[in-house]
Amino acid sequence: MKKIMPTFSDEKDKLIAIVMITTSIFFSFIPSLVVIFGAKKYVSESTVNVAKLLFNFELLLFLLALLFLVPIIGQILGFICAPIMMIFNAIMCLINLCSVGKGEEVKLPQPYQFL
Repeated sequence: MKKIMPTFSDEKDKLIAIVMITTSIFFSFIPSLVVIFGAKKYVSESTVNVAKLLFNFELLLFLLALLFLVPIIGQILGFICAPIMMIFNAIMCLINLCSVGKGEEVKLPQPYQFL
């Protein structure tokens, strides 16, 4: 489990991190990718680090979900594992949303680092 202690320079960065985490529940890794590449000039380094951590976690879940496209085994696994992965994603995002709001460290499981 990788931990990052964010130090936001102002409330704008904190708000961007909160919006990014909240929207990643529904749009997977896309919001963090937008922050990493699109808003890198406008946010602090701490927000970019939180975005990279969230991107790696969400991309791993997305790649695991691609296994559900395999015809027979994927349908069986998808039926069982997809709801579990969605609930796990929502729980981890809500925990980190509260951590960012309080100014505590952000923790996400990260076995692989893509970015």
